[in-house]
Amino acid sequence: MSRSVGVAEFLSGLVPPEALPLVLLATMLAEAPIVIAIVLGRYWFRERAAGMRLAIVVATAFALMLALKHEFALARPPAALRAPVEAVPVPFDELYRDLLDTDESGFPSGHTTIAAAAFGGAALDAENRRRWLGVAVVLVALAGGSRLFLGVHYLADVAGGIALAAGVIAAAHLADRWLGAPKGSLAVGSAGALLSVAVLPGSTEVVAAAGVVVGVGLMWASVDLPEDPWTPSVDTAERALGAVGVAAVAATPILFVGANPVLAFVVSTVGTSAVVVAPAFDDLD
Repeated sequence: MSRSVGVAEFLSGLVPPEALPLVLLATMLAEAPIVIAIVLGRYWFRERAAGMRLAIVVATAFALMLALKHEFALARPPAALRAPVEAVPVPFDELYRDLLDTDESGFPSGHTTIAAAAFGGAALDAENRRRWLGVAVVLVALAGGSRLFLGVHYLADVAGGIALAAGVIAAAHLADRWLGAPKGSLAVGSAGALLSVAVLPGSTEVVAAAGVVVGVGLMWASVDLPEDPWTPSVDTAERALGAVGVAAVAATPILFVGANPVLAFVVSTVGTSAVVVAPAFDDLD
């Protein structure tokens, strides 16, 4: 199956190696630190139910993306389209090297899927939806376009990632409308996680994504979470750092024994639970 329509081949030749750092920065819009910050910001400082839905959407889209990559197993564009690592300026050469060091298949684009799920999901729940959807379109275009300029994906891969994220977002919103938020999103996330684990039962990344869904569900079902969001302040910043610290400590076993599916699931579930339950301690002061 060929996904090439000439776009990736054309765009990858337009960027000189010295300009690749800008393209790499656009790709980093879909990296974990930025995506996690968006999800936590939505949950802690905007709206609890919307934040939980966003976490579930991102985790579910991520897991399904990996499952689809496995099932389609479609090759990435040829290496000849990419600039040599030696031509990329320091310190971006190492980032570029890591980017190219992957044996994942090309369809759908993972970075595009995550960017569309995070930015699109957040924009749909924003107060000024039209304005933030416009911002989301620009950010997703930057992240997805960067994959074409880098020569690591075809246009069909990017379009597939956007379609997958849009489908998960739509399913979560519809389910929440029918069942109530975040119960509907949890149903969608559980189905997506189970399907992905069935396809890739030994993948630490897939079971970690499933752990996010489980962590959100456990805290929502068992803890009386306050509905009012935090107001940005020194106090709430300290609470946020404390919750992130607990999640980081929960991940330390991986440093000593290495990642495996069981440990990845436990760490993800515990870490997610820590950041979700943090607002419940407001009344203890």
